[in-house]
Amino acid sequence: MNGFEWRKIQHDFHIVSTTAAIALNIFLIILISTRSPKTMRSYKYLLMGVSIFEMFFSSVDIIVSPIVHSFHTVVIVLTVVGDRPKPLMRVLTSTYCGSFGCFLAMFAMLFVYRYYVVSGNPKVKYFESWYLAPLALTVLLCGFIWAAIGYFLFGPSEEIDAFIRLDLYKELGLHPENITYVAPHFYLINEAGEKVWNWNCINGMSGVCTIVVGVVYLFFNVELLSNTTVFFIFQYGIRTYRFLQQITKNPNMSEKARTMQKQLFYALVIQASVPLLLLQLPLMTLFVFALLNIHLGQIAGIDTIAISLFPALDPLPTIFVIKAYRLTILGCLTKCRVAPLSRPTSQVPNAILVSVANM
Repeated sequence: MNGFEWRKIQHDFHIVSTTAAIALNIFLIILISTRSPKTMRSYKYLLMGVSIFEMFFSSVDIIVSPIVHSFHTVVIVLTVVGDRPKPLMRVLTSTYCGSFGCFLAMFAMLFVYRYYVVSGNPKVKYFESWYLAPLALTVLLCGFIWAAIGYFLFGPSEEIDAFIRLDLYKELGLHPENITYVAPHFYLINEAGEKVWNWNCINGMSGVCTIVVGVVYLFFNVELLSNTTVFFIFQYGIRTYRFLQQITKNPNMSEKARTMQKQLFYALVIQASVPLLLLQLPLMTLFVFALLNIHLGQIAGIDTIAISLFPALDPLPTIFVIKAYRLTILGCLTKCRVAPLSRPTSQVPNAILVSVANM
């Protein structure tokens, strides 16, 4: 497949996934605002915040139309500039990358909240009332730091332009002058012609791996058993599950409350699995291949499709796992199915009425 055709497929997929993501997230926000049980408390505002940000991410995605690619030791997120200002597109590309940091922070905080609620931790107050404002700023701070690292440490350079030029034209039909990008480059060639570590890249990657956990720690003063967000999510997910097992045996909690807490937790687990499978795992795979100097070529474009698909799939666990939302959908579908089948008596032919009367 030539480069132009492959880029067109990815761009068309951006359009489809963005449309689906915005529609599903708007639908979820309507469900949350009109059908949420009272036991959800502030959690419904957190879920609405996730949906709003996913719509923002999808909007940036369709504007930037990024292409994730791998060139030997370089992992690149590139944008075709076209007639648009190159500095602006560079900022938007960095914003797109910074959104990953926001998502990690949001899901980490959602797991912390679920743990605080089921365990009765007084720190749950950090998710109530006016605390929601600094909470949102904390999420944005994580994204801003990620974007800044991408902009200043992984931005375009003459060395990367020269390194990717031939493969870029061969595989995507592009020249470095036509694009802007965020590109971690793990190795450099020194004056002696030897391959050495690019410590700016290593430091930047270390920063994006730890910054979310550091900010969450400063805000909540939680105890951390690891220095990465993924393990942080697993840690509080396991803690929450253990407490859920305990409260099922608690006679003081109503059956309705226990059921609601389980639904919210299971929905969150599935919802958090979506970015793990569609964001982190594909990108981690690219980074591993880059560290091993394995050139993936156009195959790396599958990551573009996976990342674009994420905000369209992420609302589905919440919609279908939480009973109140699921019943609302089933009720609407039932009405739509029954309505066409029902006909007023006056519209039924007289012959049929006579036949029925004589039975």
